[in-house]
Amino acid sequence: MAKFDIKGPSAGDTVAATVRKRTSGEVLLQVERAAWGNATPSGEVGQTVAVDVDYGVVHRIPAGAFGGAVEAISVTSQPAVGHVSVQGSDVLVNTVDEGEIRADFAASDLGAKPDPIWTLRNVDTNPLAYMVMNNVTRAPGLAFTFTLSVKPVGKNPVAVTVTATPALHRMMCGWSCGRGIKLAVDSNDATVLEPAERHADLYTSNAPGAYTKEDVVAEVGSWLATSRVGLYIAAQLTPGGGVVSNRAVAHDPNTYFGSQVKPLHPDIVRDMVKSLCETSGFGTVYLHYERGYDYTANTPNLNPGGDGLLHPHAILAYGAGARPLMPRMLHNGAKKHGMFYRGVAFPMGSGVGGTGLTNAIFEDTYHEDTVYFYSDSSAGGERHPRFTVRNSILPQSFDLSGLQNNGQFWAGNYRPSCIKPGSDPQGVIIQGCFVGWGGAGPEYVSDETADAYAYVPGISDERWGLGGYALPGANLLTHPIYFDSSNRHILLRDNFLFGSGGSLMQLRGGAVMRSCAYTFGNQGFMFGTGKFIPYSEDRITGYGEGHRSMAQDVVLTHAGYMSGAGAGMSQSEGIKIGAPLVSLDRVLVLHDCDPNNPSGRDRVYSDWLGQNMFRQEGFLYNTEFDPGGQFENGKGRERSVLCADWGPGINPDYNPDGLDLSNVNDATIFRWYDAQRGNAPDTTTDIMDIYWWLREHQGPEIKALVRSFIAFMQGPVGMAPNWRTKAAACSFVPDLDEDGCRWDNPNNWGGDLIPGSFAGDTVTLNGHKVFFQDHTLTVAGLDLGAGGHLQAVNGRLNVSKAITCTGSGALTTDESGQVWIAGYTGTAPLTVTVMGGRFANTGTFSGPADIHIDGSTDPHGKAEFFCAYGAAAMTVRVGRRMEIVGGGPRVGFDGTGGVQAQLSFESGAVLSFVAENGQLATIREFRSGVNGTMAPDVVSTVALGGATLALDLTGVTPGSYTLVSADSVTGRFGGVSGKIDQGLDATVAVSAKGVSLTVTAGSGRIVLD
Repeated sequence: MAKFDIKGPSAGDTVAATVRKRTSGEVLLQVERAAWGNATPSGEVGQTVAVDVDYGVVHRIPAGAFGGAVEAISVTSQPAVGHVSVQGSDVLVNTVDEGEIRADFAASDLGAKPDPIWTLRNVDTNPLAYMVMNNVTRAPGLAFTFTLSVKPVGKNPVAVTVTATPALHRMMCGWSCGRGIKLAVDSNDATVLEPAERHADLYTSNAPGAYTKEDVVAEVGSWLATSRVGLYIAAQLTPGGGVVSNRAVAHDPNTYFGSQVKPLHPDIVRDMVKSLCETSGFGTVYLHYERGYDYTANTPNLNPGGDGLLHPHAILAYGAGARPLMPRMLHNGAKKHGMFYRGVAFPMGSGVGGTGLTNAIFEDTYHEDTVYFYSDSSAGGERHPRFTVRNSILPQSFDLSGLQNNGQFWAGNYRPSCIKPGSDPQGVIIQGCFVGWGGAGPEYVSDETADAYAYVPGISDERWGLGGYALPGANLLTHPIYFDSSNRHILLRDNFLFGSGGSLMQLRGGAVMRSCAYTFGNQGFMFGTGKFIPYSEDRITGYGEGHRSMAQDVVLTHAGYMSGAGAGMSQSEGIKIGAPLVSLDRVLVLHDCDPNNPSGRDRVYSDWLGQNMFRQEGFLYNTEFDPGGQFENGKGRERSVLCADWGPGINPDYNPDGLDLSNVNDATIFRWYDAQRGNAPDTTTDIMDIYWWLREHQGPEIKALVRSFIAFMQGPVGMAPNWRTKAAACSFVPDLDEDGCRWDNPNNWGGDLIPGSFAGDTVTLNGHKVFFQDHTLTVAGLDLGAGGHLQAVNGRLNVSKAITCTGSGALTTDESGQVWIAGYTGTAPLTVTVMGGRFANTGTFSGPADIHIDGSTDPHGKAEFFCAYGAAAMTVRVGRRMEIVGGGPRVGFDGTGGVQAQLSFESGAVLSFVAENGQLATIREFRSGVNGTMAPDVVSTVALGGATLALDLTGVTPGSYTLVSADSVTGRFGGVSGKIDQGLDATVAVSAKGVSLTVTAGSGRIVLD
């Protein structure tokens, strides 16, 4: 008997299936069934329901799965995995990100399993890891449960226990929640740098008079050894000064060695930064290079790091003149987390990357060489680099080491992309950038005898920086942006990609793409399926391995039509879909040649080929979507997708929505440019005029230019969205054809601008789980709804009024995410979890809340929790708990103006400290860096109120510790409990300004003094 399985539908859905012959397409069987799966045919709602749920996505369980006509459903308990909410009569199970957080293993931990660099963690407990590593599509042994109250029409509610079995989604990793490194930005979209509590600014210059170590010794005196110059500078920067080589060194914050008036020579700053950080304990060092100088021959500073993800080291520019030209920076060795670059330039030959740096941000930088970060596969090493390139110019990447035959020809296998996330980065954000010509350029010479591109003079524009020598030509392997297939968490937004002899972007793993423009490439790009192991065979037929992809407001125009040695036969391919369930909104492919230029199509003729080039499709699905292909029924949603005037006479227009094309010839990149320049339409006919003009802009200007261009192209075909123009009430309604959980997706907000586009926006989450991932947004109010959960994975969300929720709610900060709220005064229980980033209370927080702070997702173990920032107050209510894990978190108070900042505990509340690696945190005033280097100026008060103190002192060694330090501490603890290592005692003492802990030899007692 023949048997086939149908996988993917939700219980209660109507399902149709067709079975056909692969060879001929002849239909052998058609099946249709309503109320698929576990619906109870009797019409009665049962007390138990078992369903399969796609893992890594927001999965819908329709009301039909519960049997009968359902009037209402509510969630009565959440599962241990994921989040459950209700939308209309459907139940939504959100397991986005549950399986995709990776960990690094030593090879010995894996036995015969694949190389650890590609391995998902916890194969015995993580459903995605279990399914991937065992090549199965279900994980019944890892099912989870939750409970609902289901009310049938006209009947009493029924308590229903749902058992959910994780099932493999068509794209195995589901949706990305938007991980990546983003920090807060100011009103000009510039990142706000927040110095650590101990911070140094060092200035360096190649100007005459910059200090070497010997110069410092000469000025200070011969008693100072050159090896101790870093210690001397540290003492100058320390309030109160210090002692170096038994000599007192005065505090000198204005004229210290390394100040602007005494800049250091660039060849010594690497050692000075290392000394300040590793020897003297400075949390952050900002290294400023003077503008107008070339540093390419100097020693590079390779000291990344910082004091948590919110406080990275920085490389900056100061003074007047051209950007400082940086040396090559290859960060290899043990992985370090955190580096911020702004205002500097990396010229040809000065690439930046390596295996030893992650959580890096490049902002307003200029690059003529590769940005290339990749994973470290050494056993036990920290892997998975993460980086962001924003508001930057990356116009070319040519590597002269790619010359062959004594410098006569460019190498055929030549691909120094402008941005190249190598194997396995987990979080790549490219936003607001101009990127072009990665490894190939338009001014090249084909040598038929050598079947290569000649490197000869008198050919190229001097602005390329090659002295007029010919550029490397079209090559299938050249891409301005090159993603490997194992990359995850990719965001592309507000970018202009311009010029490629191969594809404009190699996108093997797919991405979330918004507001991006592409032009003048031999190929556009393809949304790929992703891999756990690059270049490997598919693990399971019918399934992609990476994250799902979407594209919104994307334009591709003007094909490359560049041929020559190594160019292949693809000179005009557009956007290709190679992965299942890619969602497309307002995707526009127009005009492979300029329709308003009578000679525009002449370039289709190739001197190299001696014939016209083949004019390929502008929009297509690959053959896996053909009848009988593994993705035959796997197309995602298309809305306003148009491909027109791309190879006319060979490729028909693709216009499923019937958009009006009567004015389509008005939508050209040439007419947009002429309008920008104040020219008459069609004045410009050379596409490279547009390239050179765009290239000369500053990085922060690119975002507006991209959006202007996209709107210009959308307008004549009636595709432009009608965005709102003022503040509004925004309601989260998950779009289940897309992620259904991201704040930054307009389609989750009814297809309009996301909340925070106007500071007066108010937000209702309607009980759903929403991941926040933007730079800085402000809203006037936030209502979580019944059971709603907001999780900030990066960026900063400001809520101007006290938040609200009904039933219960949750707020989580994660990695570099921040949530600032003006208090909470509701009566429903709230859960606040600070795994990384920062949570800040700026108002009255008196509602019932359980608070947990641990820094577990910051690689430095840091997290920040403001009980009160500025004039604010927090009360931990009876029956509620504040728990602080380890010594990494910073908990307490900051602000300006000398205002009252209060933390109070009610009797029956619990304050818990859990030691980690023998370390404990302190509740105190601390300089967060939000106000730069300004010290906290608040009057801090902690009222103990008879709360219980719970201590886990495992691993704590004898000594004195401070648990609370404030301007005023009132009241006492009602009791103390906990555990301590054998042979030790702990005594807790309360004073007017703090709570201290003393650990001594003893018999395992913990007592209040």
